[in-house]
Amino acid sequence: MDDTKNTKNLLEKLKKELVLLYEYSEKPSRFPIEYHSGMEVLEDINLSKSYNEKTTKRKEYWSKKDHKIENQKREMYKNFQKFQPHNIIRNKDKTYTYSPHERTYSSLFQCIKDLTEKFSIEDLLTGFTWQEFEQFITSALDHYGYHAFRTFRYTVNKKRHEVDVIARERNDILFIDAKRWNSKTANESALIKAAQEQYLRAQKLVLNPKIAGQLLQKLHIPINQKFKSCNIYSIILVSSNLKEIITADGIPILDFARFNAFLNNFHSTKSNLKSVKLSKVIFQKKLL
Repeated sequence: MDDTKNTKNLLEKLKKELVLLYEYSEKPSRFPIEYHSGMEVLEDINLSKSYNEKTTKRKEYWSKKDHKIENQKREMYKNFQKFQPHNIIRNKDKTYTYSPHERTYSSLFQCIKDLTEKFSIEDLLTGFTWQEFEQFITSALDHYGYHAFRTFRYTVNKKRHEVDVIARERNDILFIDAKRWNSKTANESALIKAAQEQYLRAQKLVLNPKIAGQLLQKLHIPINQKFKSCNIYSIILVSSNLKEIITADGIPILDFARFNAFLNNFHSTKSNLKSVKLSKVIFQKKLL
């Protein structure tokens, strides 16, 4: 009985050492803790056997094997370090090269999409300008089947307005204000103020049917199709990490890491979001 108890204690101690070994190893915090380094085999040891010389040899064998696996994993994960912006080279032909791999990407979207396997999206976006951040958002929306484009400027009542990224899916239009802010800049009060201003831009746009028509034509709504109405949803999208999605009077404020989930659930949650109805438009025969 005592021998069985000693064997159990030995195994528990060995498991704890394995877990601690992984928890304190050098790797990104977003990486999951690995528990499969031989512990499945340890579970197969017959606990009813006494703690004899044969069991001792087994323990030493699996301990050495786990140490070997750990060294292999350290070798695999040694490149999982903080993203260095200078590793991405912007080529003259508008392609991007990630220098450690010497791999060239046709677009910024493909570059970041590939590198997210090694770095967090928040780290990656720190290495890009605000224009490139907007470009990446646009490409992501295209990837989801939205008609999207960057930068829409218009004047209403002698006041100039600008929307960073606009996207359409059926009769839903997203007005996205892209904030490439760090964690200190992206405080809640500043984000809420940005949300209110973005909603105001949507309200101003629907006041001018001619400008609204220009927007819808850019979003590929056919002129010959009978127009009914669209709903405009204001969104604040931040590059830095936020603790949670903030809803400011029905306007969502989220970081890019949550943008994928937001788009997936948009149609089921949009009834809870604030929108501006666009019902009057004037289409031009030729869009400038």
